[in-house]
Amino acid sequence: MLKSAAAVGALSIAGCAENTSGNSSGVRIALNTDPTAEVWNTHGGITPYWTNVMEPLVWVNQEMDTEPWLATDWEQTSETTWEFAIREGVSFHNGDKLTADHVVYSFETLLSELAYAPGWLRLEGPESIVALDEYTVEFTTTEPFSVFPGNIAHNMVCIQHPDRNPDENRVIGTGPYQVDEVVVQQEVVTSSFDDYWNDAGQVDELVFEVIEDPNTRSLSLENDEIDIGMSPPRSQIDSLESNDGVEVARQETAGSCYGGFNLYDAPTDDPVLRRALNHAVDQQLIVDTILENVGSPARVPISPTIYWSAHDQVDPYEYDEDTASSLVEESAYGGEMITIVVPNDLVNGRDIAQVLLDDFTSVGVEAEIQMAERAQYSDLVRNGNGHLFLDTSGSNSGAADYVIYDSFHSDGDVNQRRYRNEETGVQNLGGEVDTLIEDGLQATESAVKEEKYVQAQERMKAQAVTLPVYYDEFVAAYQSGLEGVSFSPIPEFTSWTSLEK
Repeated sequence: MLKSAAAVGALSIAGCAENTSGNSSGVRIALNTDPTAEVWNTHGGITPYWTNVMEPLVWVNQEMDTEPWLATDWEQTSETTWEFAIREGVSFHNGDKLTADHVVYSFETLLSELAYAPGWLRLEGPESIVALDEYTVEFTTTEPFSVFPGNIAHNMVCIQHPDRNPDENRVIGTGPYQVDEVVVQQEVVTSSFDDYWNDAGQVDELVFEVIEDPNTRSLSLENDEIDIGMSPPRSQIDSLESNDGVEVARQETAGSCYGGFNLYDAPTDDPVLRRALNHAVDQQLIVDTILENVGSPARVPISPTIYWSAHDQVDPYEYDEDTASSLVEESAYGGEMITIVVPNDLVNGRDIAQVLLDDFTSVGVEAEIQMAERAQYSDLVRNGNGHLFLDTSGSNSGAADYVIYDSFHSDGDVNQRRYRNEETGVQNLGGEVDTLIEDGLQATESAVKEEKYVQAQERMKAQAVTLPVYYDEFVAAYQSGLEGVSFSPIPEFTSWTSLEK
């Protein structure tokens, strides 16, 4: 069946605040990363996150559901083919009208310029994207992929005009804001696009500036130099919340932090020991101290903002040292050293690992911490060189299926190497869990997908496949004159069209 919507609405932030930059109709938004970084050359030299300059075919709303956007309808015509109807009457910022050829160009650009795009999108070669007519595009995936529409509901899978030029930071999209000026490594100035197909931006100008230091972002907000500051320092959130001139927005995201156990090497091949280690950890203490009350204790490795998370269906492993100690004695543990592997770029990773180490030691389990650069960490995980692999996981698209498949299916990215070479894996139970994950991946009805994925997570929880730590929370601070601030579980999907000043 075709999926369609007569009307669409964007997540928005509405409100007003006096801007000291001198532009009474402009809003300054401070990001914690450079919106002009070289990594965005595939997108014309400007980040597709936050800026509202470029748009995808499919949107993600507050409930993590997909909505028609630059595509009005889509239909699966065979196991591996999809037809998308492209919205008519949409203008690019240079005045040209959007057609199927622009969609083909945009996808071909992603596939040719991003090495990981073919595997991610399940598309391979120009023949996989074909314009059937002026407003219809056919996609042919490399395998049956029922979640394809949600998979391309991602900021990076956006539609661009062929006249884009990353060398000149020339970005030509269809969004409610168009690029007026770029100061590399400093800021991007955008203005409301009058011919936008949906609700146009009410604020004449949005300026996205990079302020990488969180303390500087916070100070800039308190000095009225910016209107919105992303991710303020955790240590300053309480003081910001007590400031009458500042408001703080919090949004649980589609991300989580957990440790994945090596299920195939001693001593963590013993489920009794894994349950003991889950009972040994005080997650609330980690949230209260290290995270400074940003986030919440996790029960499963999948954030509850994803509708098929089993958070509400399972009971947590309650923190209980006595239970943990008893289970250690009951297990086959014989004093072996457990290695906790942590990537260097994991925020607070070493501190969290230290808490885990101390908690393990307190119940009679010896542990050590191994920090690793990201590339080395990935190799250590895939080769099973360690016992507990600490990291974050989450989704930036409407289809979060890869979060469970890549980590817990035997043929997923984490487990594939050992599974194919040794018929083992790392954090995959295999068998029935593999089947449940496959059934969930291919399910076309949400209720069926949820049923299969929840059953898989229940079995994983019973066998203590992971040690869940926390669910991630996004925080932004803004001038108190701004009203209606609402961020998505994928914050980058926020729209600014309802801002008023």
